[in-house]
Amino acid sequence: MRKAIVFKAFIAVAALLSPAAALAQQQINITKKDCRRVVSATPLANLAYKPGVGSRGRAVAPADLDGGGFKIELPEVFEFDITRDLNYFLGKPKADAEAAQAAANSAAKAQAAATSAETSAAAAESLSTQSDAYIAVEDAEAAVAAMQTERDALWTKYQEHPTSSRREAEYTAANTALTTAQASLASAQTSMTAGSYSSALTSASSAQSTVSAAEVTFTTSNADGTAAAASASTAASSARSSADSADAAVKSAEKASYSGSASTSADTAAANAAVITAEQASLGAETIYAAAVVAYKADPNNTTKQAAVASASTAVTSAQSYLSAAKTAASSGDASAAISGASSAVSAAAVVGYAESNDASTLRSTASTLVTTSGSTATAASEAASADTATTTAYKASAKISNMQYKVGTVRFNIKTGALFFNGKPMNNAMSSEVAAKCAELLNKGR
Repeated sequence: MRKAIVFKAFIAVAALLSPAAALAQQQINITKKDCRRVVSATPLANLAYKPGVGSRGRAVAPADLDGGGFKIELPEVFEFDITRDLNYFLGKPKADAEAAQAAANSAAKAQAAATSAETSAAAAESLSTQSDAYIAVEDAEAAVAAMQTERDALWTKYQEHPTSSRREAEYTAANTALTTAQASLASAQTSMTAGSYSSALTSASSAQSTVSAAEVTFTTSNADGTAAAASASTAASSARSSADSADAAVKSAEKASYSGSASTSADTAAANAAVITAEQASLGAETIYAAAVVAYKADPNNTTKQAAVASASTAVTSAQSYLSAAKTAASSGDASAAISGASSAVSAAAVVGYAESNDASTLRSTASTLVTTSGSTATAASEAASADTATTTAYKASAKISNMQYKVGTVRFNIKTGALFFNGKPMNNAMSSEVAAKCAELLNKGR
């Protein structure tokens, strides 16, 4: 029967391994088999590594691992703390994740706003070109009309002096200029109808230049329209600048702000384009009124013609009022109100027979489309701004949670002896070695 060896002296070991056992003051029973296992697992002292000595006990040259470089003197004892991160329990990881998600969402919203701003700017530039072309064609028509009047006047003078070479030359030059200007005007009108506004602008400008070169002056009644076209051009340039800035900006807040500015400028361009059409309606009503007055003066007893004058007068008053409202709205960048005023002006003039041209109708329609586009940009800019604010709020919430660490204990390790302690208590096999020594002693006695 295998004998059991009782070690009362090692109750302390049991206390380290099992506090409950220590409290119960229990004994540890170790058999010879246990002792053999402990002894066999204990390395012999003569097998320990010795610097400068080989495995057979002969002296050997130490390895030069540092390549002749400098040596780092390590401390004999290393000590460090073991901590527990309390941030998780305080919700910081979640707060950080929410902040990161908010930032990603903000970046996406800002980029969407910048992209929309680019669309609005391009549309505003196109509308500006269309507005310029429309006014240029109107001016070219006035120029050609003036040139024709001049040509006809010179023809009359030439007929009065058919043998005068000077009269003939003046007439011939005027007729040539008129023919050239008419060709340019026709090309401009064709391009305008086809939607080739840049070409229309070029041809219309050429017609005006031809008339001016012939030293024929001409006036236009498009004062409000000309000013509006210039304002639309300025607004389109501002929209482009803002869109480019939004695209180049890095911060989401800046992208949102520049995109909003692009939307505002696009609205201004649309509002001024509407003013041009409102002016055309007002001028149309005035033309009809002037014709009604002439007809009435020729037949003052005609009650129908008298009524026509009254109706035309009312139409002019109404159209001018709506034009004024459109101009006021445009000055404040209220495109919707400006377009509404232009539409009302057209309706007022239409009562007495005004028919809006296809070019004017298309211009007003394009302005309305731009308002829709700029509205989308404004919405995108607003969402981007809100997302940026949400990001700031999320990061502030995350920053309020301090980085807190709970110190569990301190580890102390001696690199020379291999002794390892935690909070002052040994954590190595020193006590196991002591047990092994006792076992060896008992086994040698043959117990």
